[in-house]
Amino acid sequence: MSGAEDPGEGTETVALVGAPNVGKSVVFNYLADEYVDVSNYPGTTVETTLARMGDYAITDTPGAYGIASFDEEERITREIVLEANRVINVVDATHLDRDLFLTLQLLDMGIPTVVCLNMMDEAASADIDIDPDALEAALGVPVVPTVAVSEEGLDEIPERLSEADAPAEPAIADYFDEIPEDLEVDRRERTLLAEADETTAREVAERAPSMADGGTPSYIDPDMRDAIYSDRRDRVGEIVDQALSEIERGRTWADRASDLLLNPLTGTPIALGLLGVIFYVIGVFVAQTFVDFTEGVLFGEYYNPFISELVAGLMPAAGWAEPIEFLLINGNLGLLTITLQYLVGVLLPLIVAFYIVIGALEDSGVLPRLAVLTDRGLSRMGLNGRAIVPMIVGVGCVTMAVITTRMVGSRRERLIATGLLGLAIPCSAQLGVILGLLAGLGLAWWFGYLAVLLVVLGVVGVVLDRVLPGESEGLVTELPRMRVPRPKNIARKTFNRTKMFFREAGPLFGATAIVVSLADYTGLLESFKQLLVPVTSFVGMPADFAQVLVLGLIRRDFAAAGMTDMALSAPQVFVGLVVITFFVPCILAMVMIGKERDLKSGLATWVGSWIVAFAVGGVLAVVFGL
Repeated sequence: MSGAEDPGEGTETVALVGAPNVGKSVVFNYLADEYVDVSNYPGTTVETTLARMGDYAITDTPGAYGIASFDEEERITREIVLEANRVINVVDATHLDRDLFLTLQLLDMGIPTVVCLNMMDEAASADIDIDPDALEAALGVPVVPTVAVSEEGLDEIPERLSEADAPAEPAIADYFDEIPEDLEVDRRERTLLAEADETTAREVAERAPSMADGGTPSYIDPDMRDAIYSDRRDRVGEIVDQALSEIERGRTWADRASDLLLNPLTGTPIALGLLGVIFYVIGVFVAQTFVDFTEGVLFGEYYNPFISELVAGLMPAAGWAEPIEFLLINGNLGLLTITLQYLVGVLLPLIVAFYIVIGALEDSGVLPRLAVLTDRGLSRMGLNGRAIVPMIVGVGCVTMAVITTRMVGSRRERLIATGLLGLAIPCSAQLGVILGLLAGLGLAWWFGYLAVLLVVLGVVGVVLDRVLPGESEGLVTELPRMRVPRPKNIARKTFNRTKMFFREAGPLFGATAIVVSLADYTGLLESFKQLLVPVTSFVGMPADFAQVLVLGLIRRDFAAAGMTDMALSAPQVFVGLVVITFFVPCILAMVMIGKERDLKSGLATWVGSWIVAFAVGGVLAVVFGL
C-alpha cells in the first residue's frame, strides 16, 4: 500500500476478506492492535487499511464477492490476497449461499483460511439454524461463529489463525490441465488463470514474454470460467444443505420497510424526507447553528483574540518577527487562528455529524436502498445512486463531500461527482449568507437562483458524461437486512473515521495556510485582486467585486459575506451570487480535490469553475442589461 510502513521483515500478513456489508470493518477494528497506515491503494482512490494484530500484519480489503478483476474493488482485493500468508474470510450467516462462493475460491487457491461466521444473531432472529461444526467439517478449515457488533466470538479468531488451512488438492484440479505446465505460476495464479482472469494472464505474460502471443493467451477461456463457477455454486449448495436449516416465517417489519423504500411510489417521498432530515442535521443544525457557536463564539470571541494577544505579546519588536507573527495570527488564514478555527470549529463538528449520519444509514441498511432509489436520475449525468451522499454532504461542506466521493464507484464517476461539487454545489456557510441576501430581494429571486443552479448542474453533468472517456459503472450493490442501528457500532466507526480524516487533512491544511499567508504578506493576493478588476465588468459588477472574488479563493462564505457591504442593484446581487456560487471552491476544498483525485483533475476543476462562473454570469448580465 502507498505510504504504509513496513510491518517488519518476516512478519506474516493476513488479509481480511469478505463481501460488502458483512461486518468486516467491525471485525477489523476489534482485531487491530495498532493502525499502521490508512491510504489509497496505489493507482486508485479505494482506501485500504493496514494494522498490527499481535505477531501479524492485517490488511482490510474492499468488499468483494470474488477474487477477480471485474471492478476496482475486486482488483485490489485480488492484489492483496495474492500476497497474503493467511486470510480471515468474514461471511454473513444470513447469506451463506452467496458468501461461501468466495470462501471456496480462496480454498481452491490454496490460501490458509479461517472463516469468521458473522451475524449469527441475525440468522437466529431470521429462524436460520446454522451448525458451525458441520460447516467446519464440510469446508475443512476453522469456522468461528461471531456477533461482531457485540464482540461475541471475536477473541477466538486470532487463537485459531494458526490452524488456518486449505485443502491440499483443489476441487478444480481437473481444470488445471488446460493451463500450460511450463508456466511459472503458483496455485493461486493457476486458479485465476483457469478462471480466465485477464489481469493475471497479463502479469504472467510479462514475466514470461515467450508465452505471450500479442493478445489474450489461448488458455484464457471464458467458457471454462463459467464451468468452474457453476461447479463451485453446486458445491456451495451442497455445503449449505449440510450446515443450515431454515424455518418458514412470516414477513417482518424489516421486510415491509425494505419494500416501502424500494418502491418508487412510496420510497420517493420517504427518501425526500430522509434527505431533508440529513440536510437539516448536517446543513442547518450543525453547519449553521452549532458551527456558528463554535466558530463565531468559541473561536471568534474567545480563542482567536486570546491567542492573537498572547502571540503579539510574546513576539519581540524586531523586523524578523513581523512575518512570523503574521503567519501565525493573520486574519485570512493564520496558522494558530483561522486555520485552527476552520479545522476544529468548522470541520470537526461537520465531520463527526456526517459520520454519525452515514454510520446510522449504513448500520440500518437504508443507505444502499437510497442509492437504488436515486440511481435512475443520477445515471443521466453519468453517476449512479451512490453519488447521492456526496451531493447532500456538499451542501454542508464541499471539502468534506470530496472525501465522500470515495464511495461513488469508478474513477470516472468520482471525477464527475467532484466536478459537480466544485462547480455547482454551494456549501452551507455560503448558502446561509446567500439566502439572507436573496430574502431581501423577494421569493422570485430565490426560485430564479435555484433554477439557474439546477440547470447548470444538469448541463455540466451531461457534458462531463459525454466528454470523459469510458463508461460509468451501473449500480451493483448488496441489500443487507434492515435493522435498528447500534449506537456502539456507529460511535466506533465515527471515532475511527474522524481520527483518520484529521491524520490525513491536518498537515495538508497547515501547509496550505502557510502558502496563502505568505502570498498575503508579500502582496501577491493584492496583485491578483488587481488582475481581476477587468473581469468584474464582464459580468456587470463594480470593480470592488474583485475583492469578493479574492476572498472566495480562500473561503466561499467569505465571498458571500463580502457582498453584504456593497451597494448593488437587485440584478447585480443576483448575478454576483450566481458567479460566486460557480466560482472556484475554497482553497482547502481544492487541496482535498488534488489529494483525492490528482493535480490534473484539480486544475481542470479550478479552470472549469472560472469558465462556468463568468460564462453564466456574462449571459445573466446581458439578460438583465448590466
